[in-house]
Amino acid sequence: MAIAARAARLPALLITDVMMPGMTGVELAIYFRQAHPECKSLLLSGQAATVDLLEDAGAQGYDFDLLPKPVHPADLLAKLRY
Repeated sequence: MAIAARAARLPALLITDVMMPGMTGVELAIYFRQAHPECKSLLLSGQAATVDLLEDAGAQGYDFDLLPKPVHPADLLAKLRY
């Protein structure tokens, strides 16, 4: 759904969970970054396995912000202000 929406309008910010069926949020963020380099990505996760996915993305030259779940609204707003 996010990929189809991106085709209609280029987003300034992608907010996604890391662990999803079919495609991880890290894979989605890489896809968005490749298609629209100015798009910022904010990843949310409550699982420790996320660290490995982020390290793999970092090895490919991608750096994404991560917020642990549950996300406090103040922490989310602070990240959105950057």
